Amino acid sequence: MAQPLPVQAQRGRDLKPLWLLASILGITLLHYNTSTHYLLLHEIYQRLYYIPIIYAAYSYGLRGGLAAAVLSTLIYLPHLAQHADNRVYAINQYAETVLFFVVGVVTGLLAGKEQRERRRYEQTAAELQSAYDELRSTVDQLLLADRHASLGQMSAAIVHEIRNPLGAIRGAAEALESIVPHEHEKAEFLTIIKQEVERLNGLVTDFLNFARPRLPELLPTPPHEIIDAVVKLAKKQAEQAQVKIITEVAEALPFVRLDAEQMKQVLLNLILNAIEAMPDGGQLMISARQREQVLRLAVRDTGKGIDPTVREKLFSPFVTTKTRGTGLGLAIAHRLVTQHGGQIEAIAGEDGGALIEIRLPLNR
Repeated sequence: MAQPLPVQAQRGRDLKPLWLLASILGITLLHYNTSTHYLLLHEIYQRLYYIPIIYAAYSYGLRGGLAAAVLSTLIYLPHLAQHADNRVYAINQYAETVLFFVVGVVTGLLAGKEQRERRRYEQTAAELQSAYDELRSTVDQLLLADRHASLGQMSAAIVHEIRNPLGAIRGAAEALESIVPHEHEKAEFLTIIKQEVERLNGLVTDFLNFARPRLPELLPTPPHEIIDAVVKLAKKQAEQAQVKIITEVAEALPFVRLDAEQMKQVLLNLILNAIEAMPDGGQLMISARQREQVLRLAVRDTGKGIDPTVREKLFSPFVTTKTRGTGLGLAIAHRLVTQHGGQIEAIAGEDGGALIEIRLPLNR
């Protein structure tokens, strides 16, 4: 998309025809007011007409060159009529006006060709830049997917070795609870053990979901149903945090082949993260729209935003901005979206805050 010209450049461009007209009139005054006794100056002023003609042709192409040539010829006609009795001089002056048109046409054609070539080069450069950006994004996605796969294999082995001891610890704590009275001063330690076992089990579950996510069951699903369901799940937590949730769902969105439960998990994760990013309250906007053959789901908050250095690796495992957490939530979201053939990206908000966008193909 072409960028608008700066105000000064636009103003200069608007005044350019006036400057060309003024220059032709100024040359005419110099030419008419110079006596033929000063023949050298007289002829020099006469040749100055070529300057605005060439400049007009270079600036506006063939039309500009012809317009400047016509204007110069019309202004020059009184001088031709004044010296019509001198046949040799008159023929020379008529030839001069013909040259006005020749110079204007040739320069205009060359300038038009140069401008077309420049536009073609600019378009080619823009297309190459777009292709490079797309290729770079694809390579980043492939590298991230490779890291996810490697970490997933390691996580599966770790989870298997941890879950059995956790189960034994929980069982032992529950057995001791039946022996130790609740009013005993050390009974609270058993409660702490059970709570920490639950927390560790939750972390292990995150590892397992990341390591071995099930394949999505792709079924035609209306996008608004997923958004409505997730908003209902997060409504209470948003109210407690004084966060207002706004949804903008475009009308007549097509059904999308996706796994509704997995996509709810992704959106809920993004929404809860956004709510946590606004401890003093704020506004959370969830939008869904179609652009060409892509469904774009966006979650935007009015928090402090994401540090640019963190944003680049936000979907990598163990990357988090929270004081507590495994840093696997967004990595799991990335993997689920990738399994749907889509993309997820963190974008800097225009007015601060964070914007996470999910792009899902509609032609699956």
